[in-house]
This record gives sequence, C-alpha cells and structure tokens, in this order.
Amino acid sequence: MSGQQMTQADMQHMQQTMQLGMVALETSRIAQQKAQNADLKRFATFEVQEQTTLAEVLHSMMDPATTSATGAAAQSSQPGAASGANAPAMQMDAQSREMIQRLQNTQAGEAFDRQYLQGQMEGHSALLQVQSQYLQSNPQNREHMNVAKIARAVITEHVALLEDIQTKMK
Repeated sequence: MSGQQMTQADMQHMQQTMQLGMVALETSRIAQQKAQNADLKRFATFEVQEQTTLAEVLHSMMDPATTSATGAAAQSSQPGAASGANAPAMQMDAQSREMIQRLQNTQAGEAFDRQYLQGQMEGHSALLQVQSQYLQSNPQNREHMNVAKIARAVITEHVALLEDIQTKMK
C-alpha cells in the first residue's frame, strides 16, 4: 500500500467503477448462460473474470485488511455485494436493475444477444468516461491512478472487441 490518504475523488472513482462493474458482472453472468453468439459468450466469460478481479482489487484498496483470498470468498458468496467489513455496500440504480431484469426475462437468441451487446457497449462507454475523468483530475494517489490507467486500457480493448462483434452480427 502506498500509504497515501484517499481523497474524495479517489473514493468517488472507486465507487463509480465498482457500481458500473457490478452491472457488467451481473449481466455477463446471465450472458454466460443465455448468449447464443460464440464471441459474445466468450466475451461474457472474460468480463466475469475481469470484473471479479477488479472488484477484489478495489475492495482491497478500500479495506487493506481484506486479502485477495478473503475478497474472493466474499465475492463468490455474495454476488453483486461489496466485500470487506469497511467497504461500503454497492447499490445498483433502478436503470441497472431494470436492464438486468430485462435480460433475465429475455429468451436466449438473437434478441438477447443484441440486448446484452448494447448494454455492454453503453456500460463500457460509461466506465471509460469514469476512468478518463478521474485521470484528468490530476489524482495524487499513485496506486489509484495506476489502477485507473490499467482499467482504461482494458476497457478500450473491450470496446474494440464489442464493436468487432457488433459488426459481425449485422
């Protein structure tokens, strides 16, 4: 740990990233079961792994007493919930809950695939914006800044992958 205090901007960045990531995680879990397009199914699997890891990293930054082992256990026992005694519980907004409900209620097939793809495009765009805004705010905490830089790079790759999948689906 760098020992630097977290600023309000650091906390806001982490909370926004975790909230958006939680939606990507939950929708991707649904897509692992329902997606018919092989590329989308593969993307959903990568997304679940990535969002689970990112959540563990962010939780450990918020609560240094949480090790990656306990973070993984807490994450798997409570999907969509923040782990760590001192980590604030993440709540999804109504729009996110509606999107998850729509995906759960949509039959597997082309309509589901398009809905999932659209949700991931929008979610990744929002995640990219959160990372870019945080990095433009001239953050002083090197650890948070580095996580945001890595997240921005991965999100950019995911957007390109999603655009490629979208082109192939047309």
